[in-house]
Amino acid sequence: MSGPTAASSRVWRRLGVLARDALLRGLPPAELRSILADVARVRAGALTDVDLMKRWREDRYLTPAPVDPRALLALQGALWRALPEEFSGLELSPLTTLGSVSHLSGVSQNRVITTVRGNESVLDPVHPLALEASRLRRSGHSRVHLAAAIRAAHAWDNGPQAQHETRFGLVSSAPDSGAFLTEADLLDLHLDYWREIVGTLVPGGRIELHTPEAAIAERVADRGSADGLIVVTVDAPGAYRNPYTAAAFRILGPDGLELGDGGLVPWTQALTRNRKDRCLVSGISVDALLAVAPEGSGAD
Repeated sequence: MSGPTAASSRVWRRLGVLARDALLRGLPPAELRSILADVARVRAGALTDVDLMKRWREDRYLTPAPVDPRALLALQGALWRALPEEFSGLELSPLTTLGSVSHLSGVSQNRVITTVRGNESVLDPVHPLALEASRLRRSGHSRVHLAAAIRAAHAWDNGPQAQHETRFGLVSSAPDSGAFLTEADLLDLHLDYWREIVGTLVPGGRIELHTPEAAIAERVADRGSADGLIVVTVDAPGAYRNPYTAAAFRILGPDGLELGDGGLVPWTQALTRNRKDRCLVSGISVDALLAVAPEGSGAD
């Protein structure tokens, strides 16, 4: 977990140790929400029309996305129509529980938009989908496959990228059957779907799968990489990046543009308290996909 920034450290020194301890750990969640709501109410009440317009002009978190919503919805429709029948679609809340991203993915909480009511804005649909999949697995569902699309917001500090984008995500959870068979089954399900999407909507696209497990690579290769859209590489553990474990893949567009990614994660193991649970997540930026999808593909 990341520590305070230089800017916040200066503020904490002015507030003093007692205020710091109360705000960080001492106050129960309900009391903390109450005082933060007071802060928001008082500060909102002090704003003028001029302040509102200034903030609207200057705050990049508020800038509308440079995409045509009609084309974006048409492309989402194409993604939903191609989805295998195993998947159940969910209409997610734009909020998820505080700490979802930092606990599951290891991303700093500073990268997430946090609310004064103890929630956070969804950074990627795979995080709330993993929470829901874990709830369903704990309630007796043997295999869970979920999908969602959502306008996700993030708090990247630098760079020209937009502060929000529509993301389409998949999460699958199932019990381990040994010898990487479950992992191969889940990868097969997701990769088949993304192969169809890439083949239909991404001219010059490909999928790069990395795994340190030769058994996983062999099973995936045996199940349909002959069309050339999927490149399988056996390499050292951690060769790709967190939060993925035994296998990870990237969905690439023309010139290596990364459109999405996916991989095996330990999230549902922790959330269900079951070390035998296996989980695969994957997703794509619909905004980025819209920029490369050909006309007549459902995105026009």
